Amino acid sequence: MKKIIVALLLMIPILAFSQETDKYSIVKTQTTNVRIPGKWTQLNTMDDSGQTYLQNEDEVIIAIAQNPKKAYSFYKSKNSDFKNVQEFYKWDSDYRRELKFKTDEIQKNKKLEYIIWKFNDGKLDNVFLFGSVKDNFINLLVYTNKWSEIEKVKFLKNLYKLNK
Repeated sequence: MKKIIVALLLMIPILAFSQETDKYSIVKTQTTNVRIPGKWTQLNTMDDSGQTYLQNEDEVIIAIAQNPKKAYSFYKSKNSDFKNVQEFYKWDSDYRRELKFKTDEIQKNKKLEYIIWKFNDGKLDNVFLFGSVKDNFINLLVYTNKWSEIEKVKFLKNLYKLNK
């Protein structure tokens, strides 16, 4: 009986770990790994931005990039992390507006250092979360018409908090 109890006690961590890995997909970014809740299949990675696109079984598309802050021309080490996130948002949203896309800021959180915003590519809203994770900017995107904007924002915030 003692052997059975010892064997069970030894197996609990193994079972717990295997369940943990089933709950998340892992994406290797240019700086570190990012955990994503659920099962996601990698589609492709953009060489210039480092953005990796993934899709789940419901055909929801997300993209993730995490790059060193110092790689961006607008980054200033003397600025706060949130100020640099604001500059990141301004830099990308200005570019989208130059391409004649409509952009909107959805919400921001100075304490958690993120901005959630969107632009419409003529088909769907691209909903982004730009945030600060240590020495890196993280760029998270949801692109689907299967989720409401509220669901997209909730997913992005949870994904960011998981990887902050």
